[in-house]
Amino acid sequence: MRPRALLALIGALSWAGLVSPAGAEAPVRSGLALGFGLGGGSVSWLWPDDERRGEWSGSGNARGAWALNRETLVGVEVWAWSKDYAIGSIPEDVPVEVRFWSANAAVTYFPGNTGFYVRGGAGWGQGRVDITPPPSVVDFPVSGEASASGLSLLGAMGYEIGVTPRLALGGAIHAVYLTVDGDRFQKVFGYGITGQLNWYWQ
Repeated sequence: MRPRALLALIGALSWAGLVSPAGAEAPVRSGLALGFGLGGGSVSWLWPDDERRGEWSGSGNARGAWALNRETLVGVEVWAWSKDYAIGSIPEDVPVEVRFWSANAAVTYFPGNTGFYVRGGAGWGQGRVDITPPPSVVDFPVSGEASASGLSLLGAMGYEIGVTPRLALGGAIHAVYLTVDGDRFQKVFGYGITGQLNWYWQ
């Protein structure tokens, strides 16, 4: 389902790029821009045993930016992902909470002032893993909470369609890499798809 979802979004963005010039105009990108997105993503990281494991869960992003012109925005992009799940063990499963987030200085470019855009940025990210074995599980190799932070890199591409001269809706594909080096996790990589809403002020 995940690869199909990615292909579906890519197809939708391509279709929007073909029909939007006749059906909708690009919003007026000037001044302050605020936006957010919600969707899902897969995040993987290296455990202490050097095995890379991934999980799929909900993710979101938010941004504040300033339009230098109709094609270029500069600002801050925040990304977050979380997952609560369980590691199979005897006699009970072991609950695990995982949280990752990053804040990045980002540039968004709309070539030709169309709805298609690409975004890139760098900043700082952090992760936290909390493993809580129940009392019945003895001698579990790890337990407790651990966190780490490091450099964050992000990239995205998407398409937005103007609903009004100031409001735009669309979708995006994004990827995030965190160079964290913690006791429980290292080298975090995530990708996903989100629906987007952006609002532009003069």
